[in-house]
Amino acid sequence: MTEIDLTGYSALIGESFSSKVDLLEKAIGSAHYPSLGGYKERLLANTLRDFLPKKYEVGTGFVLFPAENINPKSRTHFDPHNQSAFNVSKQCDILVFDSSNVPAIFRDDDFVVVRPESVKAMIEVKGSLSITEVDATLESFFDFGSKWRQSQIFYREHHQELCARPGMYVMAWKIQSKQGGKLTTNPSRIRERISNFYKSRLNPTDGDAFPVLNKMLIYNECEIGDVYGSEKHGNKFISTYGWYSTDGRFTRIGQDGAPYRDKDRTIASLLAALHWDTDKSNFNRFFSYTEEVKNDQILAYKYRGNTWAFKLDEGQSNRMTSDLLL
Repeated sequence: MTEIDLTGYSALIGESFSSKVDLLEKAIGSAHYPSLGGYKERLLANTLRDFLPKKYEVGTGFVLFPAENINPKSRTHFDPHNQSAFNVSKQCDILVFDSSNVPAIFRDDDFVVVRPESVKAMIEVKGSLSITEVDATLESFFDFGSKWRQSQIFYREHHQELCARPGMYVMAWKIQSKQGGKLTTNPSRIRERISNFYKSRLNPTDGDAFPVLNKMLIYNECEIGDVYGSEKHGNKFISTYGWYSTDGRFTRIGQDGAPYRDKDRTIASLLAALHWDTDKSNFNRFFSYTEEVKNDQILAYKYRGNTWAFKLDEGQSNRMTSDLLL
């Protein structure tokens, strides 16, 4: 059997980002941070275009959400159910959307305004991540999730087909550091911040069809993602839902048989998640998941852990896992 190194290949996809960003930083330094940020967004968008199925497009822009119009201009229309107001999302750095079945509302090159039913994923790109930036991003995601769920309730009440939840991701390039190089936060604190944010904003029974942050990826450092688990209470197990943190680099086995921490895994993890979001029926884990080891915990990572936001009974668990309103 031919030895194929898909793990090394996936790691090099992420590594190529670092070399290109480093080249630009060497050339312009800190002269113009907006240009560097825009370049990172473009790099990521172009990579997604290369690796996602061609029926899906990658752009930037807004999502327009239909909602109940409580003050219609005309009450004599033959079908008042067709009268709706519209909410617009905040601008999304990267939108992955289906243009083969659902037309865009507006398009100018890669700048788009799209319907919720076309959106498969949204990604926010961050340069330097601080707790303040995490909080602002969560507020923005909650705004998107609230408008999404409101539109789905409107659809359900007016007999319009519902939409599956989009994936929601953050791709950050590093954690902010103080003068002298000390980090202002760490992946464990960020994980706890995310879990506590949703715990304070959502009830488990409100979780159906409410998009939440699926992954916050910090390049070359860590992956923070949502996760289901269970806890034993007496003679029964209670389902739990929260966020985990794990290593953002591949664990590989050296020639001496010992595990070692290799190159970036976050870009490969984002691509795998998007493959699932865009086409679950054709998802193939043997190509999307390229880890070399079956258990990534064979190598210690000091920020690994879970923070549970919710404890769920069976009915609540079903609602949280459902893409559609129950």
